[in-house]
Parts: sequence; structure tokens; C-alpha cells
Amino acid sequence: MPGKKRVERCVMTFARAWNTLAATRCLGRHGIEVITGDSIPLAGSNFSFYSKKSFTYPDPDEDPEGFVDKLVEVCEKHGGPDVDLVLMPLHTCSFVIAEHADRFEGIAKIALPSKEGIDTLGNKANLARFAEKHGIHIPKTVVVETVDGIADAAEKVEYPAFLKLSDSNAAIGLHKVESPEDAVEKFKRDVKRFGVAGKDVAIIQEAVPGEDYCSTFLFERGEIRASMTYHNILEYPKKSGMGALRETVDASWMEDIGEETLAKVEWHGVAEIDFRWDGENEPYLIEVNPRFWGGLGQSIESGVEYPYLLFRLAADGHIDPPTREARNVRTVNPCLMVMLMLQEFLEAKDTKTEIKRSFEEFKKDLKKEKDSFKALDRFSDNLAAALNPFDRVKAVEEVLRQTRGAVDELFNKRDPLPALGLLYPLAAFVKKRKISPEALITGAAKSTGDKTKDSN
Repeated sequence: MPGKKRVERCVMTFARAWNTLAATRCLGRHGIEVITGDSIPLAGSNFSFYSKKSFTYPDPDEDPEGFVDKLVEVCEKHGGPDVDLVLMPLHTCSFVIAEHADRFEGIAKIALPSKEGIDTLGNKANLARFAEKHGIHIPKTVVVETVDGIADAAEKVEYPAFLKLSDSNAAIGLHKVESPEDAVEKFKRDVKRFGVAGKDVAIIQEAVPGEDYCSTFLFERGEIRASMTYHNILEYPKKSGMGALRETVDASWMEDIGEETLAKVEWHGVAEIDFRWDGENEPYLIEVNPRFWGGLGQSIESGVEYPYLLFRLAADGHIDPPTREARNVRTVNPCLMVMLMLQEFLEAKDTKTEIKRSFEEFKKDLKKEKDSFKALDRFSDNLAAALNPFDRVKAVEEVLRQTRGAVDELFNKRDPLPALGLLYPLAAFVKKRKISPEALITGAAKSTGDKTKDSN
């Protein structure tokens, strides 16, 4: 008599994020029971058809011990002798879990990089030193070693440059700065906002030409198992934000650089590396994200099902590199696209300047023209041109044109309810009258991303 079929089950964290939704749908399509959790109840993935159960846990930023205790409790509840149970963190809480991996031995299976590997490559200051040691091509980078050292560090780079907190993600604590004074001002603001303290608190990195590329990886104990690269066609905010429209590209040379970098620290699990490339010269390695990435849906739609591959690695202890069928695909984040279209609408025409110019010309015409009605008529035409929304509408139409045929990473006819996850950030908007792009990209009202607050 054949043995009883084992149940395959996955406990997933940070259910509010749209990449968690992509992972939930991916595993669910493979017949894996998914249990989603978050510190807030109104998390998008909790509403998914593929989420069989959901739970809440203490905020890992504020109570890491309570967070781990709750996950242990949930894993014990849903595990068993006939269950292959995998714990799969989707955000920076993975760093907390990696630090307490021993708590889950015999309870749940995990495939995560070591804490040492995360600290080496995930911390921007440590990465800069690692790159210098191993000859990895990065832009000129100066480490701000202490809070008081910002002024001295700011004088050592050419501008424009980027100011980044050493432990941050999702564009939190990231600023494009135009001068040493600008860098100092923005850094002091972040010190107050995020409570920055300690050593190696930030970096200042010179801006380099090119566009942003994201190379993604799955490693098994230092050996590569899967990789793919996507390019952000549109970003919000423009040219310096998160991917709103993405496309898969062939960038094996970037993936070779990423593979060599991750192999040096015996990487295990997933990672994403940001590159900057001008299309001709050697690409610059910008940043290593030691966890799942915002464009996970792009990877999955491209045929590299990282969540399922990671599940198999954790459950079975080993995977063979999958065969990949090339797919020419694009994905779009509708929340960021709405904000980008608003930005395009507002910036397509400098109405304020044109109205001011119209008034200046009107005053001159009144002095020159004997017939004031002619001057008034000309002023009316100029004012109408300044207020004409045609250019604004045209800019928005161009953004919409580029999204045609792209796969929507949020709205899905077969699984529509996760859109309810937008209720939480929208409720925060009603209360506070402001919302950040991080809130819409993660479905969260509060951005958790500063490791000075136990996060990355």
C-alpha cells in the first residue's frame, strides 16, 4: 500500500507586500498550502485565494523576541510528522529569523544566508570595503563613520552623489545630493527622523551614468542555482525610485559579477543585486539586497519561480538548476504607476512660470498698446495657453502607452481580493493626509527599513 502523501506547507511573513502576494500565488499554484502573517491584519496576501490561513505577529522592529516566539508557535501548530513545513520570510524580518535560526530546528525548514553574509553584503558600508578588497567595480564611495563625520566625508566626493544610510531599503534614507552642504543637511534630517547612531552610519556614493538593472539569484551553499535580470523602464519617483514598469533582459555578464560576489561569502538562499550600466562600459555594482526583492513578480512571470525553488531547497535540502524558457515579459505596479502619472501631469508644464510670464508681457503691452483691449486679448490667449492641460494629458498618455501588454502584479481576475490590502495605507492617508511610495509598494502605512531600528 503506497505511503500517505506528505503535506507541503509554507509559513510566509510580511503579507502586506506585493512581492509576498506574488510568492503566495506562485506557491499556491504548485499546490503548496500557504499561511500568511504580518503585524497588521489588513495585509493584501491575507486576502488571497491561495492563503489558507493568516495570523498576526508582533512588529519585528519593535519586539524581535516576541516576533520569533510567535513564529515558533505558528510553525509548531501547523507542522507535524506528515508535513514538510517551510518558513519563508519575505522582508527584512528575514534578518531576525537568520539570527535566531536555531529556534526553528526540528520545527520548520529554512533556506537563508548566514548572519555574517548578510552583514558583509547587506550593509552598504561593509559592502564598500568588501568591494575594495576584492576588486569589485563600484562608484567612488566614502563611508560616514560617525554622525559627526558627515561634513568631512561630504568633501571627499564629486557631485551629484547619493547619500544612503548604511542599513536601509526601499529608498528609505536615500537622497540625491548636489553639494556637500546638501548632503550634510539631508543627513542631519535623517538622524532626527530615524535615530541614526553608532559607527559606519551612512555612505556617500558618486552618481554614475547609465540605467538601473536588477540581477536576481538563488544560491545553494555557495553554488548558483538560478539567476535572471530585469530592467526598470519606469520608476517612481522618476530616475531615482522604485520600479513601476519592468522588463526582463539578457544580462549574463552582470549575473557573472553577482555570482562571483555572492560565492565569496558562501551565499545560501535568494539575493538581488542592483547595477548601474551605460550600455557600453563595465557595469557598476551599486547594492546587494540579501532578501526577496520588489520585482519578484517580474522574475516569476519571466519563468524563474524563485519562491517555489526556495521552497524546494529548504524542504529537500538540494535543487538542480532549473531549465528556463526565455519569456519576453513586462510587469507593472499599478500603485506606483498612478503616482508616476500624477508626477508627469504636474511636471509636464511649468504653469506657474508661464502664468507669471503672461502677466509680465501684459504689463509691457499695456504701456505700448494704445488699445488696452488688444493687450487684454493677447493676455487672455497667453493665459489660456499656460493653463491648457493638453501637454499634461499627453505626458500621462505616454506613460500609459508604455504599460500596454504588461502583467499587473496586483490585480488578478482569478485572485481579486488582495487589492483590499490597499485599505491600510489609504486609511493612513485619510488620517495623516500623506502617503509614501514605500507604503503603496509594500501595502504598508509605516515604512520599516532602517536597521538602526532593527531592520534593513
